[in-house]
Amino acid sequence: MRILEPNRLNLQKPVKNRRFKPGLVAFVMFAMISVLAWSLLKPKNLNTDSGFNTKNAEKKELDLDIADISNSLPVDTVKDTLRIFSDNEFKIFYDNLLQPNMMKVENPPVISGNDIADARIRKIAEDRGYRLRSSPAGDLISIEGNMLQPQISPSWKSLKSAASKKGLTITIVSGYRSVDEQRNLFLQRLSAAGTSIESVAAGKSDKQVDKVLITTSLPGYSKHHTGYTIDILCSGYAFENFKNSPCSDWIIADNYAIAKENGFIPSYPPSADAQGPDPEAWEYVWVGTDLLYE
Repeated sequence: MRILEPNRLNLQKPVKNRRFKPGLVAFVMFAMISVLAWSLLKPKNLNTDSGFNTKNAEKKELDLDIADISNSLPVDTVKDTLRIFSDNEFKIFYDNLLQPNMMKVENPPVISGNDIADARIRKIAEDRGYRLRSSPAGDLISIEGNMLQPQISPSWKSLKSAASKKGLTITIVSGYRSVDEQRNLFLQRLSAAGTSIESVAAGKSDKQVDKVLITTSLPGYSKHHTGYTIDILCSGYAFENFKNSPCSDWIIADNYAIAKENGFIPSYPPSADAQGPDPEAWEYVWVGTDLLYE
């Protein structure tokens, strides 16, 4: 029998039974449940690359709702309010207006036949604000003995009826005037001012020419050439005194409301910048009502 020495013995220590700690198990289980819950509950349409988020979606839906409401509201397309004009706006409005039945005049007509005198007269007139005016392209009709554009007739009758209801009587004393008629009138008044065409050509009568232009247009530059312009007389008052008549007070009230309602505006409003002659309270031009309402 062999006896083993103590230092040669292969003594093995008993293996201990390893167990997981309860805290660690609980942590692992919580983590697994959290991951599973996230995968099931995360937004399926979330796309961070496109910048989409819930707030953007809600805002977009709200914007669409507002747009739908706005589109369903009624739009006011009825023009029933008279436009308000300053004196200069009246002038600019008319100067840029394209009236029907008109033929544009490109070249100014002869005044005296003296080219130098005519050029000088035009220069003085244009410096005052006179402009070359167009001529009728069609037939005119007689209204109270004055030739005028046909469109004026119903408007004038309406204006005259409105005046009558206020106890006022208005009549037309001047309408269409041809270039020849305007030429004769201008030359007569120039002669009455004590000057001659030769004196004008020599540059010695500029003051006389300017004085005549205060009340009289040169041929080709009168608004009466259009057939849309009238001079009004108020019964009981001198023609030149129209400004101080009750007819004038009535027609200019509320920014010329009654005139505009019937398609007329002042031809030469009192405070407008250089417009040719001095303001003429009795002269009105027909422009229709389409552009006078908003």
